[in-house]
Amino acid sequence: MKHKTLLVNEKEVKGHTWSKAEEIEHCRKKLIDAEHVNKLYCDVYEIPPGKANWPLHFHTCNEEVFYITEGHGEVVTENGVSKVKPGDILRFPAGEKGVHQLKNTSDSETLKYLDVGTNVFPDVVFMPADKQIELFEGTSGQDKIWSYND
Repeated sequence: MKHKTLLVNEKEVKGHTWSKAEEIEHCRKKLIDAEHVNKLYCDVYEIPPGKANWPLHFHTCNEEVFYITEGHGEVVTENGVSKVKPGDILRFPAGEKGVHQLKNTSDSETLKYLDVGTNVFPDVVFMPADKQIELFEGTSGQDKIWSYND
């Protein structure tokens, strides 16, 4: 049913929390489930105060676009650090030029954003600060099949 038109209400989608170490944490709502994902995925992320969404990383095959809907923070890219606020749109191309990490700099507000991206798998994800490489397959984008940590 990948070509079926969908109507999804974010408030009716259950979120799943993921964390890594003390500085990385997010709640992800997959607005388009694996059964319906075709060329694009669409998720809503919420980052708690003082946390980052993921380690600094880039994808070899997939592009991402973030639309900030709530809260304030900063994004780390190859160009340095920039502040973000509601209404900002961030685009990350595939490859090293698309390296990114989104951080919530608030002490009390959640940073919320819409994440829309391409759905090309397998996708190799590099995390240069962690010296880690991961290989993902499948339409969910969460099917990690291999990981290397230096």
